[in-house]
Formats: sequence, structure tokens, C-alpha cells
Amino acid sequence: MKPNKVKVEVFVPLGSCVCNFAPLMEKVGQVTSKFKDFVEVQTKSTKSPEASKYGVQDMCVVVDGKIKLTPDFDEKDLEDAILKCGQAT
Repeated sequence: MKPNKVKVEVFVPLGSCVCNFAPLMEKVGQVTSKFKDFVEVQTKSTKSPEASKYGVQDMCVVVDGKIKLTPDFDEKDLEDAILKCGQAT
């Protein structure tokens, strides 16, 4: 990962049906595609060590380890979080 990229981690229940988290992934994809040279998207399990580190228990999106968004976030919220974290680098 380039140090100037904003890290977008999408936490989903990987053991469950993809239909449970497809809408979240689609929403993340729509937003991050606007910033494709600016972000790195990673999908992680809600049971992963990173999820524990952030206190994640359900689906969510964590931007640069700083901003946590619930699955019902507005696309503008994710855009704003990416831009805010990108300016800090």
C-alpha cells in the first residue's frame, strides 16, 4: 500500500450469505470508485483481529482506522471521511 492512500476497511460476516452484505459492498464500491487512485479497500471478517481492535461486532466501514461508519451510512458520509483522512496525510 502506498503511504498516501486512504485505507478503507469493510467489515462483514464472511461466513454468512453474500446477500447479507452485498448492498454494503456495492455502496462502498460506488463511493471508492470515484477515488480509485486515492484509496485502498480491504474486506475483512467481523471476527478478525482488526475487528476486535476497532471494537467492531457487526458490519461497518472503518476509514484510516479513525472513522467508523455503520452499514446505513450515507454515501456522502464515506466521501467526506475519505477526503478528511486524505488531507491529513
